[in-house]
Amino acid sequence: MIGLEKIIEYILSETGCIHPFKLSRIIALAELEYYEEYGERLTNAEYKGFDKVFYIEGVKELFENNKCFNRREGDPEKGIKGCVEYTCQKPVIPEKYRQFIDKAIAQAKNLRDEELNELVFRNSLFNKFLQSM
Repeated sequence: MIGLEKIIEYILSETGCIHPFKLSRIIALAELEYYEEYGERLTNAEYKGFDKVFYIEGVKELFENNKCFNRREGDPEKGIKGCVEYTCQKPVIPEKYRQFIDKAIAQAKNLRDEELNELVFRNSLFNKFLQSM
């Protein structure tokens, strides 16, 4: 199992600045693929939500308490989303985990938010991880 902070650091090192919505869906995709392969959790993430809406518990606090995370504000009036970037050294992730994370990043790369969200929720396993709010 890989810690939530480390997987976030790795994803942001690979993707650059992305919105937390997309980040959470990448984590969920990697988690689902890993679970399908090994029958165990990839991360210690706590998914909270309902009816095609979720967030990962503790992510906001990670961003606030770790100086390596830099939040960039968006401008909704101009259709510009805010994002989070990781500015420190890229973490080393064992290949056993990295292959699933890299696959999820590649899957998410060209998808709109709605498509990415649907991809996560279409997998019936996700309800196994989802805790109601």
